[in-house]
Amino acid sequence: MAVMLSTGHIPDLYTYGTLLNGYFKYGLVEEAMSLFHKLERKREDTGIAVYNVVINGLCKNGKVNEAHAVFEKLSFIGLLPDVKTYTVMINGFFLEGLLEEAKDMLRKMEDTSCFPNNVTYNVIVQGFLRCNKISKMTTFMNEMAGRGFSFDATTTGLLVTVIRENPSVLDMIPELHSEYKK
Repeated sequence: MAVMLSTGHIPDLYTYGTLLNGYFKYGLVEEAMSLFHKLERKREDTGIAVYNVVINGLCKNGKVNEAHAVFEKLSFIGLLPDVKTYTVMINGFFLEGLLEEAKDMLRKMEDTSCFPNNVTYNVIVQGFLRCNKISKMTTFMNEMAGRGFSFDATTTGLLVTVIRENPSVLDMIPELHSEYKK
């Protein structure tokens, strides 16, 4: 960043987002948050994309409460969460094993007329799989299929791994069981 500034180049929001993402990726949460707070103090028009990077970075670094605080602050600063914001927050709750909070966030999302997309449903199914809550996962599988969404490669791979480790899981998912028997 210093080199960029010394050559007269002014960083844009994409540059800041990339830098924040890098800090979070390498566990440099304090540095990321310092930069983020500096952007906030400068009253930079950061937009929802930068907030998504921050919320995601905090969640992936085990700081879901801090991420949720940033999420809750959005309405006070005049920003509306988008589908990515909600999905990132839902994933953060699942990463911490907070299933009820994840489900509540999904419902809050729908209550604000921001509807889940394929990525959101895959995050939810993966979360239930990782938490070994197969019966709860089937409810969302049905909802997902009813809305015309399907598993992505990551979800499919995770489901295959779970079934390999415990074949009886297949019996808990009637739709897959009937396909498997064909």
